[in-house]
Amino acid sequence: MTDPTRTKVKEFILDFAKNILGKTQIPSINELKRAYPFHTLFFGNRGLVGFKIQRRVTKRMGERLYPVIAKLVAEDRYAKVFLGDRRKNNPARIGGELDSNRCNVIERIVTELREGRRKPNQGAELDEIFAATGGGRESREVIADLYVEDHPGGPLFLEIKSPLPNINVCEGAKRSMLYFLALMHERGVHPRQAYLAFPYNPFLTRQAYAHTYTRRVMDMDTEVIMAEEFWDLIGGAGTYRELLDIVEQISPEIEEHLPTY
Repeated sequence: MTDPTRTKVKEFILDFAKNILGKTQIPSINELKRAYPFHTLFFGNRGLVGFKIQRRVTKRMGERLYPVIAKLVAEDRYAKVFLGDRRKNNPARIGGELDSNRCNVIERIVTELREGRRKPNQGAELDEIFAATGGGRESREVIADLYVEDHPGGPLFLEIKSPLPNINVCEGAKRSMLYFLALMHERGVHPRQAYLAFPYNPFLTRQAYAHTYTRRVMDMDTEVIMAEEFWDLIGGAGTYRELLDIVEQISPEIEEHLPTY
């Protein structure tokens, strides 16, 4: 990352943290101890506060922190970078017409994967989708969490999610990714990229990653990128390490805004 981008990332993370902590009502430590009397055996006062606010903070990180950081990082290298929203004419909204039989195949594939009636294989799935013809025309639209239109590997469609997504999230991401690839195929755009992207990997290594729903629905070799793979894809080699360094640098400043007991 360039120095200006590092500064932007630092400032955004600090603002995000201060904002969410400022808006989060934290009960007194006495109230927390009464509510969770046995948790203090393991967590202590500071840990008890973290336990209480963890779900809210994690939710907001997924909704706002990771996508915006990703956009800042990608903008360091590319000119056409867009966050997903429903604004009219937002390039992260990819739409068009598809053969209705191809739409039917996509829906069937997603349903069969969700129910465990087939194994994920992106190559075979795309062959099946592109072979389906002879139907009417149907309009379809998908919205990327992050869309990098001028990525050298082809238009880049990213679903940025928690590394432990529930089955509904996996299903929705898979459906969006297949429709994106079908729409790009319809336009004659090659190559193109669609990934379920995890900002970090709680299993530490790709080989150890064992979340059931992701593995049930996604082709792990071609559809999922995590931790270094994700950040280095959009920001270049070493980006993930740089981000972790930034977090280390600013963590003490964020801790100053946590309640003390």
